[in-house]
Amino acid sequence: MDKKQILFLLSHQPNPRFVKQIKHLATSNDVSVIYFYRDYMKDLSDEYNSSCKLNENIASISNGNYLQRIGKYLQSVQKLYKILKVNKYDTLIVNNIDTLAFFKICTLFQKTNTKIVIEISDLRSHTYTNSLKSKVMRAIEQFMFRFVDKLIVTSPKFYDMYYSKIFNGKWFLLENKPLSTLLPQKVKKINNNKVVIGIVGLLLQGKPYEILFETVKNDDRFEVHIYGKGTYQKLVEEYAYKYNNIKYFGEYNFFQDSAKIYASLDILYMPYDTTNGSLNNKIALPNKLYEAMYFQVPIITSSGTYLGELVEEYRIGETIKCCDKENLIKFIENLNYNEISENFKSLQSNKYLADEDYIKLGDFLNE
Repeated sequence: MDKKQILFLLSHQPNPRFVKQIKHLATSNDVSVIYFYRDYMKDLSDEYNSSCKLNENIASISNGNYLQRIGKYLQSVQKLYKILKVNKYDTLIVNNIDTLAFFKICTLFQKTNTKIVIEISDLRSHTYTNSLKSKVMRAIEQFMFRFVDKLIVTSPKFYDMYYSKIFNGKWFLLENKPLSTLLPQKVKKINNNKVVIGIVGLLLQGKPYEILFETVKNDDRFEVHIYGKGTYQKLVEEYAYKYNNIKYFGEYNFFQDSAKIYASLDILYMPYDTTNGSLNNKIALPNKLYEAMYFQVPIITSSGTYLGELVEEYRIGETIKCCDKENLIKFIENLNYNEISENFKSLQSNKYLADEDYIKLGDFLNE
């Protein structure tokens, strides 16, 4: 049987979530990747390039400038058109309606039987606000979903609370769990002299970070270690410069560094700002949840979130109201590590490993 031709067309370079998918699907398909480069994300090309038939950075885009992004898409039409003219794909995987629209423009005068799959990992603000701009964006999204054959979501709440209203086709839940084959080998847990609290990943939750920093600054019982980059990197750098017990280590490579990082942490601080009206913050499920479960690091997160519900259900940490300094310090001081450690051990591996999910993903894409 001929291999399926799969194209990932992404609005950013593949992050660990897409690296996993690319490498897994490439074991039985020919996979190509075309993406727009974003300077706030790490380039992980070395982790997946050998698995790809094609891996092309089509243009660079500055984060947050939507008008410039549209301009870059339009400037790149000819590049993608030329690629699509000589390469035919059975399946297209896009990560938002921007790249879907980009593909449709480039194939406007081409006959294509490509099945279109859209993968949603966050709810944009237009899905839950009622400004004129949001209403226009929802109308555009609803129109573009006419071209979607299948939907993938990383949280079931994304479908239940929004996408079920605009899409009646087949959908698949692909939580952002790690694949066992792509995880670094665990290393021995470090016995710290202080309680080390970790912030790991994209730095997107400024207010909760600041509450933590203000709570523990100059308290020699605690250290905060931050790994990653993103919107609130400057805030992190400012606190790390001022206070010796707040340390910023910069960006990292999940596939190479995660075992050492998690072995060095006593607590993973994984808050969502629930005071800013973001529905996404309340219902998203981040990859750090599953990584903490695998590496068995207790979690402190925000109450009133779907993430918080799961942390409480599995009894693997504590939830606090954002951004409550009094309860934050209480939980940090009194976290029951022994009890949480036993709760981690009782979890079935399919709660935090994606191996079974990815077998089902292959079947879903081939249906």
